[in-house]
Amino acid sequence: MGTAIAFAETPRYCDHEVCLENGTRFGAPASAFPQQSEPGAVSASQFVNDCAKARLGQMSDVDCGFYPYGDPQAIGYGSWAPLTKDYANCYGGNDANNLDWGATSTYSTSNSVTVGATVKAGLDELIEATLSTSYTATWGTAEGTTEHFAAFVPKGYKAHLQHRYQQQQVKGVLWINYDKTGNKDGQGYGHHYYAITDFTSTSPVKNEDGTVDDVVSLSPLVALAPGECS
Repeated sequence: MGTAIAFAETPRYCDHEVCLENGTRFGAPASAFPQQSEPGAVSASQFVNDCAKARLGQMSDVDCGFYPYGDPQAIGYGSWAPLTKDYANCYGGNDANNLDWGATSTYSTSNSVTVGATVKAGLDELIEATLSTSYTATWGTAEGTTEHFAAFVPKGYKAHLQHRYQQQQVKGVLWINYDKTGNKDGQGYGHHYYAITDFTSTSPVKNEDGTVDDVVSLSPLVALAPGECS
């Protein structure tokens, strides 16, 4: 999956993979990488974190890039995520709202490989920089349009508030080039080059005013089990 070629060479895009001037072609899905870095191979998570750090100028002797397979594609609303903890209504009461959300949610980009929060901006910058001009304005962090939502949970049930938002995705090949191939942080564990194929980045679909359409709702009601209210 890698080969000892001069650090200065930048891999070229070769039909969903990358290749070098000598004809070497490489790339593998993230699932093919080891869980932890080991002699002969870095883990996918180290690869991605090292790339993000390099983009932020926090790591030297590392170069990386992203070749998208095409333009971002809208994928509709994402999955529901909780906004509040479960509220258990043990004692009844009137139909006054007992769950209330009074804030604006902020949504950011995510990707298919875990990356540290402190270096996430570097990876976001890399993805955005490789998109066509017509998409860079709609890519990145955005705030939701929903600012308030309230709901009632009947006696004997529990539920929470949840939200989801409109998303878009871009897939491509993410490559990295380590100047050093030692078994230490920031080094290639035996190889100069690696590439993750089908690397996916997901972003909110931003409106012209910079907001993203989101939805807040009450989660499905769950009956309280015996003893939950004791």
